[in-house]
Amino acid sequence: MEAEIFGDEQRYCDLSSIHISEDMRNKGIGRTLFLAAKEWAKQKGAKKLYISAHSAVESQAFYQSMGCVEAEVYNQKHVENEPYDCQLECSL
Repeated sequence: MEAEIFGDEQRYCDLSSIHISEDMRNKGIGRTLFLAAKEWAKQKGAKKLYISAHSAVESQAFYQSMGCVEAEVYNQKHVENEPYDCQLECSL
C-alpha cells in the first residue's frame, strides 16, 4: 500500500501489490489481505482503493468478487508502466 492519497474527489489510496502464490489460493488469504488493505486505506482518509490489476483472468475474477469496478480516474503512472493492466477501484 502507498500512504499517499491521490485524485481530488475520489481520494484514492493505491494498493500497489497483492499476490498469493498459486498453491495458497482459495484459502481466504487474498480476501483477508484485501479487507485489511481497505481498512488501512480508510484509516488514512481514502474513499476508494485504487488497483492497477494484472489482466489475468484469475486476478480479474478475484477483484470483481471483492467489489472492484473500472476506476473513474486512471493513475497515469500505472497506465504508462503497465499498459495491459486493468485500472480498478473499490469503494471503502
